[in-house]
Amino acid sequence: MEQRKLTVEELVDGLIGHLEVTGYKESTRERYRAYYKVFIKYCKRKGVDHFSLDLGKQFLREHHKHEWADFKKLTLAQNYLQRHIWMLYEFQQYGEIRQKKREPKDMSLDYFEDVLSDYIAYESEKGLKDTTLKGKEFSARKVFKYFESIGIKNTKDIRPEHVYGFLSSKSYYSVTTKEAFQYLLRSLLGYMSREEICSKDLAQMFPVISIHTKNSYPSYFTPECITKLLQSVDTETVYGKRDYLILLLATTLGMRCIDICSLTLDDIDWKRKTLGFVQSKTGEYVSLSISDELLMALADYIKNARPACNYREVLISNRAPVKPFDHRNFYELLQKYFKLTGITFKEEQKHGLHSMRSSLASNMLRSEIPIPVISNVLGHRYTDTTGIYIKIDLEGLRKVALEVPRYE
Repeated sequence: MEQRKLTVEELVDGLIGHLEVTGYKESTRERYRAYYKVFIKYCKRKGVDHFSLDLGKQFLREHHKHEWADFKKLTLAQNYLQRHIWMLYEFQQYGEIRQKKREPKDMSLDYFEDVLSDYIAYESEKGLKDTTLKGKEFSARKVFKYFESIGIKNTKDIRPEHVYGFLSSKSYYSVTTKEAFQYLLRSLLGYMSREEICSKDLAQMFPVISIHTKNSYPSYFTPECITKLLQSVDTETVYGKRDYLILLLATTLGMRCIDICSLTLDDIDWKRKTLGFVQSKTGEYVSLSISDELLMALADYIKNARPACNYREVLISNRAPVKPFDHRNFYELLQKYFKLTGITFKEEQKHGLHSMRSSLASNMLRSEIPIPVISNVLGHRYTDTTGIYIKIDLEGLRKVALEVPRYE
């Protein structure tokens, strides 16, 4: 990279320019420049022209009495000092800022990289989408990383207690995430067992229990709860305009998180009042009518809250670096408004943004909207998929209930 040939002063100027391009505020850039002025003076006293991470660590140690440490262990003040040096290092190495708060976590494997690659290759032969394969790889990497952390170097040494230990280490995760890890383990251990690279007993740890998907019970929030949720958003602020738009897309159109993030300016037909896009999960194109309220929320966000950038995605991060919004941020966003409104739910009840999708379907059903119409709104390929929401409509079920014949 050309940045590696720059002097310390040139590197700092390049970084400040990069921060401006990526959306950092002027006040923030000036704060960084003031910090680097002190660092430049230090380099001149030392007679050093070029930056290195070791030089930065030496500066922190001698000038600030700070020893370099893992970002996770730092106080806010220590993070402030160390972050500036790390940003300079990232810009020198990559020409950009890759991590906002901490060093990238090392997810490379010492002993199981080949096994992981073979497993993903096996899964890819099933015709799974790239996003699904990436999710499997990420989760499987976490599993193998845990095994390595407890001293396991060979798949034949893996025992049931090691698998249970991994699940216990994720006990603080949501029910949905823990279920996802169990599905992954069933698939991964089954693969390794068929390949005879682990104990056959491991494949029996997560047996398939045949339960039709129609027997599951979708998460559901009443129209009153959803109205209360929307009313709690302060739409006078930049973040409020964004959050309100996200919640409207989820509650009125039932859009999935990944589709909300993927929505582009080109998908909006302002004259026809529709959103048209290809669903990430099914690959099916849908065209959805949008209400005047949602249309106004879109216009308000794009005009008054969306950062200026060249991206075509509708939702853009308001914090630097400016980039398309990440759907992984939606969970915390929703929980903030649940807490603000005092809406509670049972521990096992799903309460992520996807629950707004099932709530929409259930509320439409309660309003006696035909299932085929609901299927079109949700983008379901088959109406049977939508039928799962019938069980929530208890009043509707009572109307069609047959009298139980008397038995004598």
